[in-house]
Amino acid sequence: MAAVLALTPILIAIVLLLLKQSSWVAALAGAVLAAGLVAFVFPTPASVLVESGIDYFPLILEVALILLFGMLLARLLESAGSMSQISSWVESLSPGRPLGVALVVFGIVPFAESVTGFGIGVTVGVPILRHLGCTLRQSAILGLLGLIAVPWGALGPGTTVAAALAGLDVDELGLATAWINAIPVIIVAIAVVAIMRPSAASALGIIGSGALMWAGILASSSVIGMAPSGIIGSLIVILLVGALFMIRKRATGMTRRLGVAVLPYGVLTVGLLLARALHAALPSPLTQIIASPPFWLAAACLIAAFAVASRREVTVAAIRSWVPIGVGTAAFMLMGWIMTTTGMSEAIGSLLPAGLILLTPWLNSIGAVLTGSNTGANSMFTGTLTAAAASSHVSALPVVAAGNAAGSLAALAAPPRVAMAVQIADSSVAASAQDIAWVQGRAIAVAGINALALGLWIQFFV
Repeated sequence: MAAVLALTPILIAIVLLLLKQSSWVAALAGAVLAAGLVAFVFPTPASVLVESGIDYFPLILEVALILLFGMLLARLLESAGSMSQISSWVESLSPGRPLGVALVVFGIVPFAESVTGFGIGVTVGVPILRHLGCTLRQSAILGLLGLIAVPWGALGPGTTVAAALAGLDVDELGLATAWINAIPVIIVAIAVVAIMRPSAASALGIIGSGALMWAGILASSSVIGMAPSGIIGSLIVILLVGALFMIRKRATGMTRRLGVAVLPYGVLTVGLLLARALHAALPSPLTQIIASPPFWLAAACLIAAFAVASRREVTVAAIRSWVPIGVGTAAFMLMGWIMTTTGMSEAIGSLLPAGLILLTPWLNSIGAVLTGSNTGANSMFTGTLTAAAASSHVSALPVVAAGNAAGSLAALAAPPRVAMAVQIADSSVAASAQDIAWVQGRAIAVAGINALALGLWIQFFV
């Protein structure tokens, strides 16, 4: 009976999301219900809650700040015309549609998503794909497939949340996710080839770009750490593939305006790497703050603001957009913390048949489709995944990593994100129901195949 009651916070959140309620409403309802269950069904000593809360609540603040500064940076860069400058550079140098698509899917979109999150990479990639000659439907689905590095999106708050709830080191989970993310990368590469139907040489270029991004993220996760790895892996694709384009064209396409456009990205990337090295050499509370993702996202925002005349209006608009997202994310995190700390997640995990861990990636996939976020999905189900791993007598690390990878890619199939991608592909008219349905179906198919493959991998190889 207790296990069934433990499910109710998640179920009420899911029902409210299915009824088209805002994510913050669903998250708050789930958190309040979870708190109520603590009082009557899952009593927990106050000392346990306080001790756990001291460690976890600063993480809620950090994630909220990452979301705030990420959204602000995206709006500032859009207002400054930085996105259009980067788009023009890709369009001017691309030697052909398939290889241009490879650069966008495995370079431009993951890079923008790793820096800012929230599906911003789609808003950058889809217009470039349209200019490269892709159809409306192709542009929308290919732009969504570029969300292949979501575990590191916005410097990885979703992965950070999963690590905290599972009691794992965040860089250790980042590395495990990087290894297992080979499966989503393979699926996305196959999907891109199937959509584009390129020549054999171009197909190898697409597959090679995907492999290069995966290897870059893996190497960075191993040597540097989780937070900047999405930026570094996608940047390697941009630099190497872009260099091949420039050699072929015998031109760089570099301009002063392009340099100004990418400067905030450079400040964020280089600053974060140097600060993490400083903290490793001189660990202290001060260097820990300086090495945190919100610090350098804020610095990038300051740099970007110099190129925007209406920075005050842009900042106000970003804050207004952030409030429901920040509240919703914080509430999901609070719900996940309550359920994990009080034993609710463990009770839910007992409902899963022992040994049947192939189902665990599906939980995060469903959560990501409903919430549109791997942070929300990880907040809802990481505790359950950890409990399921324990009941199956396997390590929690690969199970949580697989759930993280599954939920991250499944976020591309969230209905609002699909509708946004289709609308961006042709902003001159309202998105048609037929186009949205076509893209939605393929996005769900990719997410489902990915969850199935990850589940089978866990079941037979862990």
